[in-house]
Amino acid sequence: MAKSRRQIHRAVPRVLRSMIIPQARYHRILSSMPLLCVDGVIRNSSNQVLLVKRSNEPLKNHWWVPGGRVHKGETLEYAFRRKMREELGIKVGHVHRLGFYEAVNLRHVGIKPNGGCLHSVSIVFQACVDVTEVVLDAQSSDWGYFDDLPTRFKIQPFESDEPT
Repeated sequence: MAKSRRQIHRAVPRVLRSMIIPQARYHRILSSMPLLCVDGVIRNSSNQVLLVKRSNEPLKNHWWVPGGRVHKGETLEYAFRRKMREELGIKVGHVHRLGFYEAVNLRHVGIKPNGGCLHSVSIVFQACVDVTEVVLDAQSSDWGYFDDLPTRFKIQPFESDEPT
């Protein structure tokens, strides 16, 4: 019996840049529904966490974990890896899903309805990477390793990672 030479390809999400919506529409959406994000807890071999100083709202000029929006068509892990490449210029190897972080009622510049509130839900991933060079994008002005995560960054664990 002949062996099959079928190639197996890992699915890579295709996210079209044309799918990015105009800012005015984006702000209308944010005023009416939660935003899905990914955040990264990047630890070095000393167990310190890499934080960035944000250049944009929300949390402008605060130290925070890198991360951002999930695009339609992306898996959560793919979005996490993309954000680490875009915001830090790093590639991560093995990743572990830690839980989620939810922020409600953050003041956000540019969103007028309902008091300018932002509601975001972030899936939090962790990766261990010893980096000494980071290439920041325009969303951050500085970076560094810290002993602790920001006080208000409270990760809620998932009840179970087992399939039901």
